[in-house]
Amino acid sequence: MPSAILPVLLLVGLGAAFTLLTRRVSQRLGRSVDRFGTGDTAHDFVGWVYRVGGAILFVFLVVRVVLPSADMAAGLVPGVARPAIAWLGLAVMAAGSAVILAAQVQMGTSWRIGLDQERTGLVTSGLFAWSRNPTFLGMVAVVLGAFLMAPTTVTGIVLAAAWVAFSVQIRMEEEHLRRMHGPAYEAYRVAVPRWIGRRSARLEGRSTGGAEGSESLRSITGN
Repeated sequence: MPSAILPVLLLVGLGAAFTLLTRRVSQRLGRSVDRFGTGDTAHDFVGWVYRVGGAILFVFLVVRVVLPSADMAAGLVPGVARPAIAWLGLAVMAAGSAVILAAQVQMGTSWRIGLDQERTGLVTSGLFAWSRNPTFLGMVAVVLGAFLMAPTTVTGIVLAAAWVAFSVQIRMEEEHLRRMHGPAYEAYRVAVPRWIGRRSARLEGRSTGGAEGSESLRSITGN
């Protein structure tokens, strides 16, 4: 089995790079790109789910490092707890992390965490030519990989909650981008899959900006 510390190190590295890239965009814009608040809106609730779910997952993975019996206590899923699957999970986490950071870089100053009411560009090139939501795709891969590495009730619940939260935000962002970009976004939506796949039609021109994933997306996809 892979060492229990490997997924922890991977998440620390992802978090550090994600934070650095986010701060650079914030500095260039002169304001925070994190648009999630603490209000009682559906948008802010999704942000709360991200924070709580991410914290639970990270803390659990850290606990596994010092307490080998943590998996059993958290409701181990025997049929999935196998060395080959665990190594696959680590690879999926690494690939997902790479996709998240690459999408973040490709969004440039259009990167947002949550929905921004200010107009952002519509990014349709690079990873966004294959997925309207590469950031969210990468995030799903990271959480799924964590579940494969530590298949327990705890990680399973985090995976399910993340999938629901991502799905809700994606749809919120689609409506947001439709209002913001009109026909241009609609053409992009028809041409490029929500998650991943080949384009059904060739997009014309190149774009910069977006708003994804973090808000993601969407402006890039629309995350």
